[in-house]
Amino acid sequence: MQLLIIILKFMKSINIYIYIFLFTCNFIIAQTSSDNNLSSSNLPTTLVDGVFAVVGNHVIFHSDISNQMLQYQNQGFNPPDLYNQVVEELFLQKTLLHFSVIDSIEVDPNEIQNTIDQRLSFFEQQLGSLDEIEKYFNKTIVELKNELKPIVSDQLLIQKMQYEIIKDVDVSPMEVQKFYNTTNKDSLPIIETQFQIAQILKTPEPSQLAIEETLSKLEDLRNRILKGADFSTMAILYSEDPGSSRNGGLYSKIRKGYFVKEFEGVAFSLSPEDISEIFETEFGYHIMQLIERRGNELDLRHILMTPKISSSDLLNAKQILEQIRNDIISKQLEFSVAAQEYSSDFSTKNNGGLLINPNTNNSFFSQTDLETMDLAIFNEIKNLEIGSVTKPIYIKLPNNKEAYRIIKLVSKKDEHTPTLKDDYSFLKSYCLKIQEEKKLDNWYKEKIKDLYISSKEDLSSYKFYNNLLKNEE
Repeated sequence: MQLLIIILKFMKSINIYIYIFLFTCNFIIAQTSSDNNLSSSNLPTTLVDGVFAVVGNHVIFHSDISNQMLQYQNQGFNPPDLYNQVVEELFLQKTLLHFSVIDSIEVDPNEIQNTIDQRLSFFEQQLGSLDEIEKYFNKTIVELKNELKPIVSDQLLIQKMQYEIIKDVDVSPMEVQKFYNTTNKDSLPIIETQFQIAQILKTPEPSQLAIEETLSKLEDLRNRILKGADFSTMAILYSEDPGSSRNGGLYSKIRKGYFVKEFEGVAFSLSPEDISEIFETEFGYHIMQLIERRGNELDLRHILMTPKISSSDLLNAKQILEQIRNDIISKQLEFSVAAQEYSSDFSTKNNGGLLINPNTNNSFFSQTDLETMDLAIFNEIKNLEIGSVTKPIYIKLPNNKEAYRIIKLVSKKDEHTPTLKDDYSFLKSYCLKIQEEKKLDNWYKEKIKDLYISSKEDLSSYKFYNNLLKNEE
């Protein structure tokens, strides 16, 4: 149960996306069962070969243990008791899954699909193309998505259940100070090298002709739907939204705050079965159909079309940034002034282009942060001198728009042991994680007492399980 805290200390060398990548690769390649969950009606009375234990309505296979150990070992994390730690971690995961059902925790199907798309997008980045993904796994993309669905669903349920347990945990400044003063400094995790970076982003604007062509196509689709064509079929055939097109444009159980305000404004103004006029968001142009309204919750379908950016439009954006960079290097223009005047990134342009770390709410990023959030940035700035500016870098944005950016390494903090003066945010986060782990431990100790557990293995050496488990003869 202390695996989380140990991993926190080890995070210096852990790349979260690679960790997820390895987990999914290992699971899919070595998966021995397509369904690890058992209903209470078909729990085995005799444990079959390959089964390590049954925890509530869920099974732990020996392959689960070896796969999870492999994740850590591939990252260089291999303490002598890793096997025991992984077993305990799997018991906790299955316990969280079991009680997520009892506590009616749900995962939105759209969230599952979006997570799968993100996972596959990362695979594509690592392996080069969708074809290479299929070769690597020896499965089609459709088969991979089907196998990822229960994995991702369980992961999200575990996250949500854990959040419900620890969401009220907090630490005061006095508690952080006490923690720091009473902790052996050698036991604190080393803070990685920290980078402070700024960017100027240039997104090419589509031509008026491209906009008019998109509006014409979308208006034609809208008229066909009004005359009886099936909205779902039209979405599958023509929508450019990767998160919903394969599901007929469907988004279900939508509440305010889930989408951008322009999208929600239209959604909550419609009556059931209404087809909206064409409207614009930062993602492109849409039409929408409201399916059902349940109080503040909606089911809807939409079709997205985006005006096409020509290669000349994209090249022009790159050339503009090249000139801006030349002016900055020749001291004719300050980077912060250029960001305010030219950047397409409205979240940073008025802050000198300075990027904010969403994990810490400050402007410093560790190597792990950058590898997790934006590997391309890290590869560009890791050998950059402080104050230097990169050449224009191509980027595909989350809204699928293409752009170029230049990046400045503003400052850099070398690796160091945290201090209360300079690293309060880090220490608060670390202290909070420890308190959350304690809260989770206490919850776990209580819940496991009432849980059906069966195993052929000798579980007496594991924490929290003595006198709670009855090994099968």
